[in-house]
Amino acid sequence: MNPLEVTGLSVRRADGRELVRDLSLTLAPGERLGLIGESGSGKSLTALAVMGLLPAGMTAGGSVLLSGTQVIGTPHRRLNRVRGWAAAVVFQEPQTALDPLTRIGRQLAEPIRRHRSMRGARLRAAVLEALAEVRLPERVAGAYPHEISGGQRRARPSPWPWPASPGC
Repeated sequence: MNPLEVTGLSVRRADGRELVRDLSLTLAPGERLGLIGESGSGKSLTALAVMGLLPAGMTAGGSVLLSGTQVIGTPHRRLNRVRGWAAAVVFQEPQTALDPLTRIGRQLAEPIRRHRSMRGARLRAAVLEALAEVRLPERVAGAYPHEISGGQRRARPSPWPWPASPGC
């Protein structure tokens, strides 16, 4: 099974204007794909459609099979089973991709908690390990996005400086 099979993908606005037209591609295991094009050519919309994350007012047509799961028309709850496991999105602009009201450590903890069923000390250790993997200091876990540099915001995937919470 191929990790990604896209056939006849189209993306339309609510007014019917087609923004992506009849895109097809297949990614075999181990392959990588880069989308290159001018600003406004549909690269980001294509990636969002593949993940089932199109903004309100946009619709996708065609077929997108992500690790055997049909993305188009599938409820978000079911897609969450493949998101983060089969594919993930690294958004282009980290300043808008991170929640400005939530500390970095909490934002890193949420997908780790969800996908690895971790809590407490194990979850905290996994967050610190993720930060270390991209060579960020532990203190970043306690920072808000505006408190770290642009380069640090792009370095994706204490003592413990951020406040503990029930899910962490």
